[in-house]
Amino acid sequence: MAAWVTGASRGLGRAIAVGLANNGWRVAITARSAEGLSKVASEISSSGGEALVLPADVTDPDSLRAVATEIRNAWHGLDACITAAGISPIRKPGNEISDQEWREILRSNLDGTFWSIREAARLMLAAGRPGSIIAISSVHGQVGARGLAAYSASKGAIDALVRSLAADWALSGIRVNVLAPGYFSTDMTEGVRRSERSRSALLDRILLNRFGEASELVPAVLFLASPDSSYVTGSTLVVDGGWTTM
Repeated sequence: MAAWVTGASRGLGRAIAVGLANNGWRVAITARSAEGLSKVASEISSSGGEALVLPADVTDPDSLRAVATEIRNAWHGLDACITAAGISPIRKPGNEISDQEWREILRSNLDGTFWSIREAARLMLAAGRPGSIIAISSVHGQVGARGLAAYSASKGAIDALVRSLAADWALSGIRVNVLAPGYFSTDMTEGVRRSERSRSALLDRILLNRFGEASELVPAVLFLASPDSSYVTGSTLVVDGGWTTM
């Protein structure tokens, strides 16, 4: 089984890539940082796994086409794609968001996700075999918050995009789903976790009263990537410790 993970050099993307490899998947890993990817690949290979290091910027569709070509040449197809690449929120009221900030977030989080999914689907369709695509979104694609207009817009658009793409490719055997994490202990949430006020406010809302560990997202990825979820497409699986119930 072969999987492609974007945003694999750190955070949730790294945990997903390592988790897949530890469960027998060959993993193509993509991010802008070649150095970061090399560290992840070393971790995977030290445990007996196979990693294909393919640095690329998801905001550049040409580089993603090149990645897809490398995957096709190496493995002749693809069984799963997980799009974990994206940038963290710019926290400011909507009236203060600059044109450049808006475009940067939408281009990284939404455009990059679509372009990655498109290339993965093309690989799967060309090989004529079923596959699973998992777009990493966020609880903020469903629930708004102050200062997160651009980020929430990008993640909510991913949720809608996936529903349409699931309809496009259902009869071709390609399932497309969203995995929406809540607050995990990663570098993206370091700022809010270090602020006592922000940390307390978040923990008061999380039913399990703690931040998730990146490894806790892996079982959800394994489920959606595998035939165990063969009747699941166009859906959103929320993994948030109960945050969205409040």
